[in-house]
Formats: sequence, C-alpha cells, structure tokens
Amino acid sequence: MADLKIVAVTNCPAGIAHTYMVAEALEEKAKSLGYEVHVETQGASGVENKLTPDQIAAADYVILALGKGMTDEDKQRFNGKKVVELPVSEALKEIDTIFDDIEDRAKVFEVSKVKLGSEQDAVTDGVMSYLMAGVSAALPFVIGGGLLIAIGSMMVQFGMPNTALAKGVEPSLAWVITSIGNLGFQFMIPIMGAYIAFAIGDKPAFAPAFLVTYLANDTDLLGTQSGAGFLGAIVVGLSIGYFVKYFKKVKLGKNFQSILGFMIIPFVTLLVFGLLTYYLLGPFMGWLMSVLLAFLKNIPTSMKLGGGFLVGCMLAFDMGGPINKTAWFFSFSLLSSGVYNWYGIVGVVTLLPPMAAAIATWIRPSLFSKQERAASWSSFLVGMTVATEPAIPYALAAPLPMIAANTLAGGITGAITIMLNVQRMAPGIGIFDPLIGLEKPWYWFYLSLAIGLFLNVFFIITFKSAWLKRREKKEQEKLAQVEDK
Repeated sequence: MADLKIVAVTNCPAGIAHTYMVAEALEEKAKSLGYEVHVETQGASGVENKLTPDQIAAADYVILALGKGMTDEDKQRFNGKKVVELPVSEALKEIDTIFDDIEDRAKVFEVSKVKLGSEQDAVTDGVMSYLMAGVSAALPFVIGGGLLIAIGSMMVQFGMPNTALAKGVEPSLAWVITSIGNLGFQFMIPIMGAYIAFAIGDKPAFAPAFLVTYLANDTDLLGTQSGAGFLGAIVVGLSIGYFVKYFKKVKLGKNFQSILGFMIIPFVTLLVFGLLTYYLLGPFMGWLMSVLLAFLKNIPTSMKLGGGFLVGCMLAFDMGGPINKTAWFFSFSLLSSGVYNWYGIVGVVTLLPPMAAAIATWIRPSLFSKQERAASWSSFLVGMTVATEPAIPYALAAPLPMIAANTLAGGITGAITIMLNVQRMAPGIGIFDPLIGLEKPWYWFYLSLAIGLFLNVFFIITFKSAWLKRREKKEQEKLAQVEDK
C-alpha cells in the first residue's frame, strides 16, 4: 500500500496505561511501515498532541481506539473521513494487522450537518472564553443556592422559626434550607477558579485550582479581612491554567509520562501555588478585594450613578456579546462578596431590549416589517425571562436607531436601578424574580423596569422614525438624480 497518512485518538477509562501504550504502539507500527502518523491521547493528563484541522484533513484514515468513548461534538472533527473504530483493549492485540486491511475495515463517518442550540459555533478560545467557562460552571451553584436562600427567607417572613443549630437545640427547617443555600455561594468561587483553569490546562489543572482558590477565599485560613473573591478566582484560575498547560509539555520518559497528569502535575501545582497563595497571593488579593468592596459600598452617589449608567449601557449595547458579558461578569462576580445591587442592574436592564422592541411594534407598527411585527409576541414573552437574543433581529434590521435606543435607555435605567438600590441575589426568571424573592425591593424593581421600558420604547420610536425619514429622503434624492440624467 502506498504511503499513508494516519491520525488516531486513544483513550481508556483510567487514562493512565492503555491510552499511552496504544498510542506508542500505533506510532511505532505506522512508522515502521513508512506511514505518517499523528496520535492524540485523551488520558489523565487531559488532551495531548491534539490533532489539528490540517492533520485531519490530510489524513487517509482515522483510527479511534477508545475505552471511554467520544462525544458527538468531538467526533464531528472526522466527518467525511474513513474511520476505523475499535476498543482500546483490542488495539494492542491487533497492532500487527490493523493496517493490513484498513481499507476494508474503514467506514466513512457522517454526522448531521444541522447545528442546534449549544452546538452552534461559539468562541472557544481566548481569556474571555476561559472566564465564561468559570462563570458557566458557577451559575448552578448560585442559582440553586439563591433559590434556597429565598425560600428560607420567605418561610421566616411567613412566621416560621429561624433557629440555628446549637448544643441541645434542633435547627429549624428554614435555617437548614438557608444554610444549604449558603453552600452554593461558598463554593461558587472555587468552582469558578477551577473551571477557568480547566478550560486552559484540562483535567490536571482542576483539583489544584479548586483547592487553591478555596484557600485564597477563606478568611479563617489566611487570617485576612476579606477573601480574594472573584479577583482571586480569575488570577488563580488563569495562573494555574497556563502553568499546567506548559507543564504538560514536559517529557519525563516512558516510565513516568503516564503519571504526569494525575500525580506529578497536581502535586507540584498544588504545592507551588498553595504556598504562593498562602504567603503572598492570598493576602494581597484579599486586601485588594477589601479595597474594591469598600469602594463599591462607600462610592459617592455621583460616581455610583455614573457606574450604573456605564454598566447599563454595556449590558444593552450588544445583547449577549462580549461587552454585555464583561458587564455581566463584573456584576455577577460580586455576588459571592455579598454585593447585590450591581447585579440588580442586570436583572432590570437585560429585560429591556426585546420587550421594548415588541411594545414599539404594537404602538407604531408602520415602523417595522411584517416579519418584525409577527415576532413581537415571542420577543416579548422570551424577553421577560432575561433572554436578550430576541432583540437581535430588530437591531440587525435597523442597527443605528435600535442600538442607540437600547444603549441610552439601558444606561439611564442602570443609573436609576442602582440609585434605588435594587438588589438581585441570583440569576432567576426575569420579570418574576421579585415574586420568588430573588430581587428586592419589588416595588423599586418594577418601577425601574417601567421607567426603562417607557424610555426604551420612546427612544426606539423617535430614533427609528428619524432614521426612516432620513433614508427615505436619500432614496428620493437618488431617484431625482437618476431622472435628471
């Protein structure tokens, strides 16, 4: 058989032995036959020697020697390629013959070309994607914990006892539920740091980052006034992630390479960053967080309004884009430090663009296309649950007036919301948050929302009317020039 180009993936349940033994055997056998070969291992050290798109495109065959399977998303890389798939335990037995009848064994791999929901293309690289990976992992902790705290609070408000655990004293149900909810907030920071590191350095980075972030955020262990909070999660997560990423490139020889990922890297990383955090990084980040929290709590009213205006503008500007996410991340991350009013802005402003666009179509339908009017109810109903994406089609149809209206209304509403000290404890279900105790006080929340919607609808109608008139005038001028010629 002519010279072939082979790519392969190996993995096994433990990720320690077979993953690397089969990878080595495939490489040696293929090279002895004069073939070009690239093998990706998915072991205890995470993904190593990851196949590049160019390597996959150039390959004649793909060998998947699997012991723990692959996700459909991972397999999509091999769409249209000739693939031989076999258990990793069988690969070693067949290593001498696997290439002899590879053409007969290979099957063309086909996957669905339809991408739905989370399968759609997304940003998967860069610092912001790593931070959002941490936020995404921390969200369930905050949502679950926040809802339990809200339930516990409502039980007390309805007259149920709130008795804490003490010697000889049985705790009340409200106290137990609230205490379980508090665990969600306690662990959101370590989880955030761990998943930031995991997104960069894969599995070997997870445990050290979790433990070190926990250490950085624990005032009792460090003896600091404040934990490192989300700043610590970012610094620790990124530092450990990149440290592990480059540590994995170290070659220790055949006998030690398999234990690099699950033993050597976690041990060395935890030792180095644990001591570094205990003596230097933790106290410094704790001090920095104390300064930030003191500033946010004692910020002059004029600066607070300016900050609320800025955060509101950013949240409404690109509707789920990077600017929106930056403001959202800042506000969300303060929850772990007990600062809820900046996240209160998120709870109000993110409702505005889709709901306001829908209301504007009902008031001035002539400003909108038939498709925009038909989508108004879905935009309104979905927008009520803090999903800003339904506003995107309206912004694409008329970017300048719609984005300007959303941004200006979002900024003013952000300033009003923080001036009224609307507080949001956790992500919820949008307009219904005050009803389940996640946003308070409820009357200031609904007042801020009502003002924001009024302004947003007013700006949309005003700006878009002017924009359409200007466009119509330009078209008439062009038509007149054509007729003159």
